[in-house]
Amino acid sequence: MIAPHNIETCADSTRKGLYESFYFRGNSEDGSYSFWLKHNLLLYKGSDEVVIESIFIDFDKASDNAKTYKLIEAVPLAKFLELKKECAGDWKKFNFTFNNGSFYKISDKKLEGEITTDSGKVSWNLDVNYDGGTYYHFSKDWFYTGFFPKKKILTNAIFMHFNGQVNIEGRTVNNKFIGMNGHNWGTEHAYKYSYANCNQFKEDSSAYFDGFSAKIVLGKVIKSPFLSGCSVKAHGNWYHFNDVLSSFKPDVLDLEQKSWKAIFKSSDCEMSVKIDGNKKQWGHLVYDHPSRKKSLVHNTKFAKGEIQIKFFDGRDPIFLNSDNFELETLIPEITPD
Repeated sequence: MIAPHNIETCADSTRKGLYESFYFRGNSEDGSYSFWLKHNLLLYKGSDEVVIESIFIDFDKASDNAKTYKLIEAVPLAKFLELKKECAGDWKKFNFTFNNGSFYKISDKKLEGEITTDSGKVSWNLDVNYDGGTYYHFSKDWFYTGFFPKKKILTNAIFMHFNGQVNIEGRTVNNKFIGMNGHNWGTEHAYKYSYANCNQFKEDSSAYFDGFSAKIVLGKVIKSPFLSGCSVKAHGNWYHFNDVLSSFKPDVLDLEQKSWKAIFKSSDCEMSVKIDGNKKQWGHLVYDHPSRKKSLVHNTKFAKGEIQIKFFDGRDPIFLNSDNFELETLIPEITPD
């Protein structure tokens, strides 16, 4: 409910509608388990109701399984605006209880919640630290406050730490987790995209990567070329390739359901990213657009990724590798059932 610099999104506007997601990824330190916790808001264009979603996806390597728990409830827009006022529009003060008793609570220090559905029950109780600072995917503030792009994205905490337990249908996972806290919103999802992030690299425990390639709809029918942006933190230094006005320049070599390859260039270096999620656990979600269009999105927390930075002045290159890349894709040719 809060964009950069305390600028509120248009969650009270019915003219164009709005989707918004405030979510958490947590990978266990030993790499055996991951969770994806998503809190979504959806205001269909012209609707007087806000759809509130709570989603938990359980990625367990031991069972080679990714299971989704999802609960949805629509509330009148007036009631939602009361809830928004109570938390001062701040996601980290937002609580909601569903009609069946399921709930979630978000705060500066804790995440609590429970989802009970016909397919099972999951609950979580986690102490949290929002560490590492915020990463802005767009290079200028006005891309967050203006009408373009229609999809806004940032990572609220790039090194999120969790300590506690998750209970999945009688199975308890007690662990310390490392992950991130993401936030995106807008009037429509991208037409096609790949998004990835990682903060568990073998060569550098403080390294971080965050980036995307996407095609968007211009007007009503024209599709843009791939627009890409990313940044890498390695050995204490940031390397940025996220100038929005140059976002058409990176070479997207591959963008499929389970893979992404791209090359980015700046004035002093070239960075290649190669991510492969084949033979990994995948979760699948239907994303609703404010227009009521639906898209099928694919996500894994265990993709294998390689990053290489080559410097034009002859400095030694930087190599980063991980088996814990988050990779999310939307391929328009793959549609919901």
